[in-house]
Amino acid sequence: MGSTELLRSSSARALGGAMMVTGAVALGTAFLDGPDALLLFGGPCLLFGVAGWAAFWRPHVEVSDGGVTVANTLRSISVPWPAIEAVEGRYGLRLRTAYGPVTAWAAGAPAGRQRTRGQDSVAAQSVTARLESLRAAGHLDNPRLESPAPTTTWHRDVIAVVALLVVASVVLPMLA
Repeated sequence: MGSTELLRSSSARALGGAMMVTGAVALGTAFLDGPDALLLFGGPCLLFGVAGWAAFWRPHVEVSDGGVTVANTLRSISVPWPAIEAVEGRYGLRLRTAYGPVTAWAAGAPAGRQRTRGQDSVAAQSVTARLESLRAAGHLDNPRLESPAPTTTWHRDVIAVVALLVVASVVLPMLA
């Protein structure tokens, strides 16, 4: 029916970019200050940058013919079109599904005036448009769920790196 859309919040990406740059500058400063400063501040600086990337830069919403994939900070949830019952977009993107609610961390909310006028977020508009076109084409006339739960993928790499940096932030200062 259509091409795959990858939606991200530009304001969240700006915040994530600022956090990554701040973490990198702080890490560079600690490096220039010597090994003791690097041991004290290296872990937290890296943790701050990685948190910015994981929480604000990386999350997205993917709208494709197969369904909607919501990639949040720690996990991704893929929801097939037949499972989507309603789309709410006043404060970002929330899908009411046969599996329960799915909220997208990456979907930007509409601005104040747009919200008061009842306009949905860009992500909600995109999901709604694709859902309506699939319904109009008759693809969702007799929806059947193939599984009892949506496909959930935990971002183990992000979880492991954050856990490692938390431990490093606690242990490395003890070595200084």
